[in-house]
Amino acid sequence: MPRTSRGRRAPGASRPNRRTAARRALGAAAALAASLATLVTVAPQAAAKDNSARCPAGKLCLFQYGDYKGEMKIVSSSQPTLGRFDNTTSSLVNNSSLWAVAFTDAKYRGGTTLLVLPHNGPIDLSGAFDGTLDNKFSSIRVATTEHEAVQGTPWMDWSRDPESARPAGLPAVSRFGDLDNDGRADLLERADDGRLWFLPGIANADGSTRGRLVGGGWNSMTQLVRHGDHNGDGKEDLYARDKSGTLWFYPGRGDGAFGTRIRVGGGWNSMREISAAGDLTGDGRRDLLARDTAGKLWLYPGNGKGTFGARRLSGTGGWNSMKQLAAPGDMTGDGKADLLARDGARALWLYPGNGKGAFGTRKKLPYSWPADQPVIATGDVDGDGRSDIMRPIDYQVFVFHGNGKGSIGGPMPDMGWDNASNVRVL
Repeated sequence: MPRTSRGRRAPGASRPNRRTAARRALGAAAALAASLATLVTVAPQAAAKDNSARCPAGKLCLFQYGDYKGEMKIVSSSQPTLGRFDNTTSSLVNNSSLWAVAFTDAKYRGGTTLLVLPHNGPIDLSGAFDGTLDNKFSSIRVATTEHEAVQGTPWMDWSRDPESARPAGLPAVSRFGDLDNDGRADLLERADDGRLWFLPGIANADGSTRGRLVGGGWNSMTQLVRHGDHNGDGKEDLYARDKSGTLWFYPGRGDGAFGTRIRVGGGWNSMREISAAGDLTGDGRRDLLARDTAGKLWLYPGNGKGTFGARRLSGTGGWNSMKQLAAPGDMTGDGKADLLARDGARALWLYPGNGKGAFGTRKKLPYSWPADQPVIATGDVDGDGRSDIMRPIDYQVFVFHGNGKGSIGGPMPDMGWDNASNVRVL
């Protein structure tokens, strides 16, 4: 697997199959293997100020000759061919916030490939790497994140094998996390630039995956949550809170996209966190949980129309010690929706639901769960009928398979991960 000159694993890696020895490599890894023989990064180099300073602030520039001399080309978007700069780039400067990958072949393929970090500064190719990259580049791909620059796609890889289809006849508490009703877990990914992607989990014949664009502008939302059908039409829905504190209901269309949104109400900025949590009250309608700034946990009972009845306390205090809520469905096998909460000491707690809107004695789950990484719950991921949970570790997401008795197994690598700051996966 390629490594950078700093020894950090490059994005993308293969995942072992839980059931068969020959599982396809992650699309991210396949993209790397096909295009990158060697992936290298370089620290900024000292350069003659009057030459490298030719590149304006905030720009990525290629230069015809070493020492930042000759013709200069400003790059603001990906270039499958470099035109007059094809095999004639001898130095470059990155004063921009963009990530860049320069390729020795056209159309982002082949050979030794240079990963250029944001604000990397000057790189004189005529002197660096023993001159092996001097006058060698024929294309360059740029993006706002390392993941997109290296992989070439703004969405993350997510693929389900045929055997991961969920068994028929699952109880209502376990029927969530499937946006297109194909019997498999799906994901939504808000990319760093605010585009929202539907990841259906179906791979193409060549093993690659394709995200479907839901729309742009989703960085205006401070919370995104989903957990099954909230309006009774059999399609999974989405809730989003905007920066003004308004909560919106997006009815699912059953194909990974959403219909015209409905305003639920304002004032939701008083809540630190919102979690769609399934049917907690036992009335057949899915509910919402919200943790306020005072540390109280509120239950908003669903009315089956996408909005809610009068709220009531589900936890009287102390919930400020929890840094994230997640709704895994039924993890204990008793047919009731449960709750997960991660505290500031990296412990993940299972709160078994009692079917009446409250929770029983909590139980600590195995492993440490860092505060800077999300806990992702989309129900049964592997098709065994039991709820699983996921979390990213470095450049991959790992699945922790539920045992149906209130605990989980060890982590299994499952997909590539974009660790940019604005990425949200649910």
